[in-house]
Amino acid sequence: MRIGPRITLLTLLLLSTLALAACGTPGIDRIDVTWDTDPPPRWGLYPGYRQEIPCPKGATYRVDIYSKGKTFTGAAIAATSGGLAFKPIAGARDIEAEAQDATHMTVYATLRDKNGQASRLLALRIERRGDKIYFEFPK
Repeated sequence: MRIGPRITLLTLLLLSTLALAACGTPGIDRIDVTWDTDPPPRWGLYPGYRQEIPCPKGATYRVDIYSKGKTFTGAAIAATSGGLAFKPIAGARDIEAEAQDATHMTVYATLRDKNGQASRLLALRIERRGDKIYFEFPK
C-alpha cells in the first residue's frame, strides 16, 4: 500500500476515534428562557445563540436547562433595582450563578456522566442594559 492511502486511512481512523470519544461526554442541548408575564413568551437558545429580551423593572425569567432531550435543572433570574438576582427553582440541583457586577451574571450547570463524574459547564451569560436583557448560550 502506498504512503498516501495509509495516511488517509490513519487520519480517518483517528477522527472517528475522537468523534466516538466525544459521544460519551455529557453536554447541554438547549436552554429555554420564559418571561414570567401573561402570556409567557418563550425563547429556545442553542449553543452560540444570543437573545435580546425586553426587561422592565421587576421582570422575572425562568431558565430551563436541557441535556439529552430532558430538562434537568432550572432557575429564576430577576431584574431587581439592585441588579440581577438568581434563585434555583424548587427541587433544582446542580445549578449556580456568579455575579460579576450588578448587570452581568454567569450561570453554570453541573452534568454527571454514566460513571458519576461531574463536569461543570458554562450554561449562560446574562447581561442587562437599560430596558433590555441579553441571554447568551456560549458554544
